[in-house]
Amino acid sequence: MTTVKTGDLVRFIDEVGEGRVVRIISNEMAEVETSDGWLLPTYIRTLVVIPEKTTQTAGQVNRSGPKDIKAAKVDKEILSASLNKIPVSKPSNTKIPPREIDLHINKLIDSVIGLTNTEILTLQLGVFRRELNQAIKGNEKEIIFIHGIGNGTLKGELRRVADQEFKWCSQEDASFKEYGFGATRIRIPQNKPY
Repeated sequence: MTTVKTGDLVRFIDEVGEGRVVRIISNEMAEVETSDGWLLPTYIRTLVVIPEKTTQTAGQVNRSGPKDIKAAKVDKEILSASLNKIPVSKPSNTKIPPREIDLHINKLIDSVIGLTNTEILTLQLGVFRRELNQAIKGNEKEIIFIHGIGNGTLKGELRRVADQEFKWCSQEDASFKEYGFGATRIRIPQNKPY
């Protein structure tokens, strides 16, 4: 597996085009500046590093024999063919299920002893913001937050935060068949405002 570093010239596996890695966001994500000047957060696993030509320094002599030259030519042709291959689109009938984040406090921390209701709610909202931001950066189309029914405080606060901080995302009750009234689906438009 090739590691991607800042400054590498890369080609996208799932799309036509290439760019240069501007920064590494996380172990899974890198920010790539395309040849059109767009900055795209991209999964590293969807990138192929394009080897750049190196120049020979003065005084260096290529000492490879005829056999090595032939092998290098074949390797170059194989690399060129694989890099110029047109990406095959994935069938549209394969739908990746949305990620589910369970915000029940017992799923987030081991013990609530000594925490007030306000502190618990603050912790849950922090996880909500972090996971929604991660979904946006990861180009996910939607994410489901499981909050349970309870007295509706967490659900109300999630929707308030989404309305104020992520107003360009839409929100709705998640599938009643799967979650009852205990989950909210956040849909993330692909034309983000930033």
